Amino acid sequence: MLASTRRAQILEYSILHNTMPEGRAIGRFDGRDFFEFVRDEFGRLLVYTGVAPRRGDGQFDEDALREGEFIVLPGLIYRYRGKRRRAA
Repeated sequence: MLASTRRAQILEYSILHNTMPEGRAIGRFDGRDFFEFVRDEFGRLLVYTGVAPRRGDGQFDEDALREGEFIVLPGLIYRYRGKRRRAA
């Protein structure tokens, strides 16, 4: 497998789609408010940790992510905090 194909696959799994903001807005990035927390479509809670760096070719640098971190578009890093509690 080519290195660029493998890198694209790793990056694809590092980007979260369909997130919903939670908590308070803590800043603006790329003309949009961003929030202290987001929740993904599976109910996982993630906390903001920073802006995702880019490589020289303009793509996100997935090597900069630590364990449990994901990219939320337009280019913010959020870290996994836990799963939604089930109603009793």
